[in-house]
Amino acid sequence: MDTKTAIKTAFMKLYANKEFSRISVSELCAATPVARTTFYSYYDNTDSVRVEIEDELIQGLMNAVISNIDSSLSCADMDKALDAIESYIKEHWSSFRSFLITQPDLRFIGKWKNSIKLNFKRRYPEKVTIRNYELIAEMVASAVIGAYTFWLSSPDKVNTKDLKAIIFEVMDSIIEII
Repeated sequence: MDTKTAIKTAFMKLYANKEFSRISVSELCAATPVARTTFYSYYDNTDSVRVEIEDELIQGLMNAVISNIDSSLSCADMDKALDAIESYIKEHWSSFRSFLITQPDLRFIGKWKNSIKLNFKRRYPEKVTIRNYELIAEMVASAVIGAYTFWLSSPDKVNTKDLKAIIFEVMDSIIEII
């Protein structure tokens, strides 16, 4: 494991158990372990570590979608994309759980919403000019993240096949309204 990965891993372990504002560079360096000078050669502060982790998670979600769709974003492609998203979230379960449940990170949630809105726009480009499009896209993004958050908080209560079906229902029912 390289030093940056070790720092990010130690950060997420701390973040899962401790309020972000109480995580210090000293504590993070001790948990890694790396010298403070080494830490500062990679990051400015603990928030810059969190930003990098957020960005990597969002990029991973985007890659999962992009690698499973063609430009038409057909239902079959969306089904594959949602499978890939599910796999990606499972692979990074503790990070998603930390950012959505343990210590909700509004910046992370906003970044994820923006990526969902981008894909929503790609799937329904003809709808972009309709009245209240931004509100509709926000509602879809919020519903999708809400569904995944519920799954992360209560995995024993969610069948992921049903989760995908509900996400499709939300998107399609909103599109039918407009």
